[in-house]
Amino acid sequence: MTSAGEELRSRLLGPLRQIELVVEDIRSLSDEVTGNIAIGVPPTVSHVLAGALAKRVVNQAPNVSLRVVEGYAAHLIDWLQRGEIDVAILYGPAADLQLKTEDLLIEEICLVGSAESDLSPSRSVRFKDLAALPLILPSRPHGLRVVADNAAVKAKVKLSVRFQADSFVLMKELVESDLGYSMMPYSAIVREAEAGRLRWAPIVEPTVNRQLVLGTHPGTTSRTAKTLAKMVRREIADQVNIGRWSARLLFDPHSSE
Repeated sequence: MTSAGEELRSRLLGPLRQIELVVEDIRSLSDEVTGNIAIGVPPTVSHVLAGALAKRVVNQAPNVSLRVVEGYAAHLIDWLQRGEIDVAILYGPAADLQLKTEDLLIEEICLVGSAESDLSPSRSVRFKDLAALPLILPSRPHGLRVVADNAAVKAKVKLSVRFQADSFVLMKELVESDLGYSMMPYSAIVREAEAGRLRWAPIVEPTVNRQLVLGTHPGTTSRTAKTLAKMVRREIADQVNIGRWSARLLFDPHSSE
């Protein structure tokens, strides 16, 4: 496809999606929720949420076709504003994004090392001590890098970034290979930690947190999109409740909305 054709396609995606949502709303006048829906998620969220959310959709809304799109924060915001996706999990706070958002959770970022490292959940690491470690982080505009850089500025610490990897899978592989350390939420490494492939430790003085919000386009009124947003909240609450997602919820999990 030529560049002109790609630009035309990009401009048409949003309006066409809005027309599709209107058709779906007309169909949804019945009690059954139907239609196509797209959710965008950051790489550090997709592996812990996407599969479980897909199962929930299959069980609770079998006539809904779910599309999961993985992307970095800046891309998700752009796709959401263009109407190419219906909802997205974003880094917060997001008051300046010109999007409708609702708070989801706050979770701590921890220091992650290989199985050969001496990291332990029972031994915290001071943020200033990260300056002496070779770090493996994504590049900007990845939300995780923004969180790390902002924390470093506030703590007046210069981080030593040995590798920049814009693939979440690659980042973990580099850490597993004992080429450096990384900063990630525990939810992003829970499988590797349980398998003994990665070790982790809390970061203190100060702690480093990330906030996640659920974003929708201000013009989105699709019943299917609202149903998906409710399922996202319920699935996150379940993951936190069973300990797969170590976080503090910022919404009432018992609310019917």
